[in-house]
Amino acid sequence: MQRINDTDERPTPCRVYAVTSGKGGVGKSSIAVNLSITLAGAGMRVLLIDADMGLANIDLMTGVSASHTIEEVIRGEASIFDAIVDGPKNLTILSAGSGTGKIREMGEESAARFRAELLKLENAFDIVFIDTGAGISANVIDFVFMAEEVIVVMTPEPTAFADAYVMVKVVSLDKPLMQMGIIVNMAKSDTEAENISTKFGVIVGRFLGKSIRYHGFIPQDAVVTESIMRQVPLALYAPKSAPMHSFRKIARELLGIKATKRNGLFNR
Repeated sequence: MQRINDTDERPTPCRVYAVTSGKGGVGKSSIAVNLSITLAGAGMRVLLIDADMGLANIDLMTGVSASHTIEEVIRGEASIFDAIVDGPKNLTILSAGSGTGKIREMGEESAARFRAELLKLENAFDIVFIDTGAGISANVIDFVFMAEEVIVVMTPEPTAFADAYVMVKVVSLDKPLMQMGIIVNMAKSDTEAENISTKFGVIVGRFLGKSIRYHGFIPQDAVVTESIMRQVPLALYAPKSAPMHSFRKIARELLGIKATKRNGLFNR
């Protein structure tokens, strides 16, 4: 079993994170996959939900093959127990398939049905990551609001910065008490990432009155592209690489967040 450090402990109760982004192409799914594998490899019971319906690729990134998908669960054609599959390092995955190119809106009835299915798994996992689609469509926001905390992935690019702000604004206006954090991906250095996170935090605080937790950064590295091209998660392809060191650091940071009392995470 891979240890994150010598003192990590299993957190309790289950925590649910929505990994999202204001725009595509920022590495959101790669971060969700590698962070999930890192925590699962360290002994956490982790469920990764591919909620990017229509443009899903987590099954390709992890090499899993599911008989049923999240869309079938949402439509009531399969139970969540039929749809979950085993992934790398004891990770459990709820797949969205290989992607159809069409994004289907859930609607209130379907969303309620899916939440009911998720309730069946609430006590089975320590951590749940929901990898949402990019942007602020109704589907994305529906999945975001099922989480306890939103992790917004951004890059140093100005457009990614602006779109991340829009995502934070949309969530904050509807759910002002929702915890929110950011991960800066493809940063050239820790200094660049920290400067961007500080600037982002100042702007969000000034205009939205919201505090943002900085979880960390993933450095720009050719090995990440290599792992994607080979369709092997970085956590398995280059576990000792610099980006994986950052993933483990972020994992430790997440485990260090104190759990608070709550009544049914999936009822949110």
